[in-house]
Amino acid sequence: MADGGGDDATADEAAHSAQAPSGPVITDADRRRMQLLAAVPVGFALAAYAGQIFFAALIARAPLLLLSLNATDPILLGVAHQAPLWAFMAIGLTRLFITDPFLYRLGYDYGPNAKAYLAAEMGPRSRVIRTMDWLERWFPRAGWLLLFAIPGYPMCLLSGIARMRQLPFVVVNLAGTFTRLALVWWVADLFAGPLGAVIRFINRYSIPFTVAMFVLVAVQTARNQRKSAGSPKE
Repeated sequence: MADGGGDDATADEAAHSAQAPSGPVITDADRRRMQLLAAVPVGFALAAYAGQIFFAALIARAPLLLLSLNATDPILLGVAHQAPLWAFMAIGLTRLFITDPFLYRLGYDYGPNAKAYLAAEMGPRSRVIRTMDWLERWFPRAGWLLLFAIPGYPMCLLSGIARMRQLPFVVVNLAGTFTRLALVWWVADLFAGPLGAVIRFINRYSIPFTVAMFVLVAVQTARNQRKSAGSPKE
C-alpha cells in the first residue's frame, strides 16, 4: 500500500509538472510592454510594404524618401545610384538600425517568451520565426559573426534572448550595417550603366509597375494570413 501511495504521489507530481508553464507567465502588463516594444519594428515593416508598392514612383523622383520607407537590397542598389554618398549612408544606417534596439530589448527582457509572443502575433510559419528557428542552431557557435553579417529582425531578437551585452551588440550591429551599405554602394557604382538603364525603364512605366507591386503585396499578404490561420496553435 505504501508503494502504491508513493506511485500515486509521483504520478500527481508528474501531471502537475506537465501542466505547469515552461517559462514565466506573461502578465497583462508584460503583454502591453511587449506590444509597445514591437510597435516600432512592426510600424517600419508596414512602411516597407508601402516602399515596395511605390518603388517605381519614388526611385527616380524621391529616392531618399523611398530609402526611409524600405531598405531591402534591391532598393538600396537603386537608391545608391540616385543619391549622394553621405545621404545614402546616413539615411540607410538610420533606417536599418532604428528598429534593432527595440527587438534586442524585447528579447533581453522577455527571453523565449518574446519569440512565443511574436509567433502568436505573426504565426509560427512567418518568415521571421522560421529564420529564427534556423539561426538558433548556429547562434551559440557564431552569434557575433551572424549579427555582423545579417543584423536584421531575427538576429537582434536572438541577441537579446541570449543576453548579449548591449555595447557589443550596438557596435557589431552598426559595423555590419555600415559594411553592407558600403558594399551595396560599391556594387551600384560598378554596375552604374545597367542600373541606370533599369531605373529609367521603371520610371517610364511607373504606373503599371506600381499596380503590379500593389497586386504582388496583396497576394503575399493574403498568403501569409492563410498560412498563419492554418498553423496549429500550441
